[in-house]
Amino acid sequence: MEYRHEVITFPKHLPIKFFLHRIGHVNRHWHQSLELIINIKGNVQITVNNQTYELGAGDIILINSNAVHELHADNATMIALQIKLELLKEVTMDIQKIYYDCNSASSGQPDRFKNIKRIVAQILKYNIHSNEYIDLKNVSLVYELIFELCSNFSSDEKDVHSHSQENLDRISRILDYVNSKYGDPISLQSIAKAEYLSVPYFSKYFKHSMGMSFSDYLKDIRLHHAVNDLLNEALTIDKVAAQNGFPNVRSFVVAFTEKYGELPSAWRKKNAGAILGSIEATKEKSVNYYQDEPLSYYEDITAFIESNLDAAPVHLPEHLGSSRTALIEVPAEAPGAALRHTFKNFIGVSRAKEVLLAGVQQALRTAQEEIGFKYIKMHSLLDDDMMVYSEDAGGRASYNFQFIDMVFDFLLSIRLKPLVQFSFMPKQLASNLEKTVFYNQINTSPPKSMDKWKQLIRALTLHLIQRYSLEEVRSWLFCVWNEPSSSNLLFGFSNDQIFNKLYQETYETVKQIDPSLPFGGPAAFSTYNKNEDWLFQFLTFSKEQHCTPDFITIHYYDIDLWNYNGQDNQLNLSPVSHSFTEFVDRLKQRLLASGLDSLPVYLTEWNSTVSHKDLMSDTCFKSAYIIKNLTENYDRLDAFGYWLLTDLHEENLLPQQLFHGGLGLFTYNNIKKPSYHAFSFLNRLGNELIASGDGYFITRSHTGFQLLLHNYHHYDEVYAQGVSISISYQERYSHFPAKARKEFNFELSPAQGTYELVEHLVNQQFGSAFDNEISFSGAMGNSAEEMNYLRSISIPKLGRQQVHASGKLPVQAILEPFEIRLIELVKPLG
Repeated sequence: MEYRHEVITFPKHLPIKFFLHRIGHVNRHWHQSLELIINIKGNVQITVNNQTYELGAGDIILINSNAVHELHADNATMIALQIKLELLKEVTMDIQKIYYDCNSASSGQPDRFKNIKRIVAQILKYNIHSNEYIDLKNVSLVYELIFELCSNFSSDEKDVHSHSQENLDRISRILDYVNSKYGDPISLQSIAKAEYLSVPYFSKYFKHSMGMSFSDYLKDIRLHHAVNDLLNEALTIDKVAAQNGFPNVRSFVVAFTEKYGELPSAWRKKNAGAILGSIEATKEKSVNYYQDEPLSYYEDITAFIESNLDAAPVHLPEHLGSSRTALIEVPAEAPGAALRHTFKNFIGVSRAKEVLLAGVQQALRTAQEEIGFKYIKMHSLLDDDMMVYSEDAGGRASYNFQFIDMVFDFLLSIRLKPLVQFSFMPKQLASNLEKTVFYNQINTSPPKSMDKWKQLIRALTLHLIQRYSLEEVRSWLFCVWNEPSSSNLLFGFSNDQIFNKLYQETYETVKQIDPSLPFGGPAAFSTYNKNEDWLFQFLTFSKEQHCTPDFITIHYYDIDLWNYNGQDNQLNLSPVSHSFTEFVDRLKQRLLASGLDSLPVYLTEWNSTVSHKDLMSDTCFKSAYIIKNLTENYDRLDAFGYWLLTDLHEENLLPQQLFHGGLGLFTYNNIKKPSYHAFSFLNRLGNELIASGDGYFITRSHTGFQLLLHNYHHYDEVYAQGVSISISYQERYSHFPAKARKEFNFELSPAQGTYELVEHLVNQQFGSAFDNEISFSGAMGNSAEEMNYLRSISIPKLGRQQVHASGKLPVQAILEPFEIRLIELVKPLG
């Protein structure tokens, strides 16, 4: 029976390579490394040297070096570790010659394998939350694993190989030579001579032993290393070819294209920024059958880690030594930059009908009293639950604006002006009754009759002017629809011409009533990995048709939708911490190039995610995220409308848990989250910016100075990919492996006299409702008494002291991870 040798290359200086995978059927093959397989779900049939075993969930087997084996499974989830014993150079005994009898399927003693599973769970846990020292931990865990195998699973039995020992020694010498010299010129003739064999015999011998020709094996080895080198964009294609042993670029390009089906340059562009890391997603599907299937089985891996670390929990390193900034000199009397505080030009409520809910009204009152937003963004002004539109049996339309009046009356009473978004489609005006979204089945189809739509828009606009006065309504903002750039399955239409017509007809209807009414659009949706082409195609259309918006509305989320199984259904978060700034840069540059940079740009929806179940949204991560991104882009746009005011919204069923990861600044029962306190701190800034930098933003007012500080940390790449390996209701900060305290040292000058220093801070100890709740050993029962208590203690810490300045005023602060802090220096009187 034929079998082949499997090519395995290990990371430099590391004796281990491990994978998370599912397999189908893998034919007979062998390799020199040890291979430990743990089956964590499903059933696997594995044959080792003609002996077949059935592995169920929880079974473990070690395949000894050079053993011929094959695997068959329909839908099993496995963990595999491959260990190259030759790299363990510090071991005095010859562990390469030890035979291990480690097979729980034939043992009948499952407890013998617990320690191996614990070590493997540690390897996974540490590498999921890796840092720059992970290689040291990996080596230590490999030695611990080998110790366990040698102590409890070594055997006097001899493995029955399909190769003679002489053949194994010879093929091992050959492979070791090729694997170490692949970058040099290697010929079949030179190796045959070294082994005292004729060229024809060696060629036949190699193909019989390896299942492939010598030239194909050498080419595979070189391509395997070249794939990794292509991820290093500092290396040219010529350099990649040369350092991996290809005689010229042409031979490399031909070999690469034959194997991977595309040019090396195209592969590099598609995979730019990819990191292979310790948990490897194997690129060479034709050589190595282990392939990382992202996202589809991480729940199984999580369960394995948690169940095997219960007895011996892993304490991951908390890098809480302080990172220290150099002395920052702040020019206290230098001219400052005037600030407009555009962060509070918009706040958002999901649907217009929600404004009539008592809980939402209370949240709005609080926000207006303590912060004071100018405009409010909300959808669904025309939805059926607003009872706006109906038709009689003859198709004649009638209108009822009572609920709209109630919504606007309340908003104006708390000094909020509406963005009047004409959306979505009343059922009796809809062209497609099946095109609905969300729990409330909002209809997002275009109108069946444009004339009837225009009559509705005209009637409503005239009603608003009559009720609230033309002068007042001219201070409002108008637009039509929401995120028309999104999929036809959501808010978008089957083609862009449908929205363009809807926009133009609505724009012209409003402008015919009064050209001074501000009409904007188009609420385009942008993400970190998506350019704004749709927006600028729309703007080009509007200029050509003489209906250019008076202002631009846009939405931004630090996410991308990853295509999985042909559908854009996997939500990924931005892997980089500065993607929001890149978005603003990109947008402003394109507006300038288009000659539209004079138009106001209102960011009416903005957040790190669109998910209402991202558990980090309830934590101090979100407050630091808000402070970081707003201070780094302060006033660069005309509005930064954070989405959303409250978790009390009706797009989805309301979860049972209080802290379920909703997007709101408030919980559904109006407990302030850390994100709310971020806006409260921003609202206390002065009107002149005098200094800013990494983690700080310093302003001046007539009363003194305001230092707004943050210690932001970005989540790891595993979490960015939508994988929550170790996050739980209680533990939400586990995907930040490098978090540390941050120390600031400022010196304001000139400064004279005694100042009052007032500190407000929010961190996991102070001001975080979620962290206060879990300090009570689990979720509360949501009784009125418990909620009132939680509400009363989830406030920022406040401190006051007197500080004296004699020419210079030093200010020091050490911030915990994710902490935000506002330091106010109040000038002495007189």
